Amino acid sequence: MTQHKWAKEIKAWADGEEIEARYEKANGWTDWKLEEGGFIFYQKGAEYRIKPQPKESQYLYAYQGKNQVWFSRHNHSDELNNCIGKIKLEVDDD
Repeated sequence: MTQHKWAKEIKAWADGEEIEARYEKANGWTDWKLEEGGFIFYQKGAEYRIKPQPKESQYLYAYQGKNQVWFSRHNHSDELNNCIGKIKLEVDDD
């Protein structure tokens, strides 16, 4: 038996996650919009997705040692490590 085209989205919706939809129009696709209420997951000219969650910001921390500066992706601040700054990292997923 073949899995439903939107099985992942249907399961997520049943588990309480938010689902977005977009619809094919004569001049292209609409923007993704949050769907409220019931779904018809077999509607022609429609696509569905689980609403993307914002990703937690990632930083590169800079520390001043006795004779050096060192970097880490983890925050090691304590009495022995003097964090002198952090750099916000941006990652392209595409």
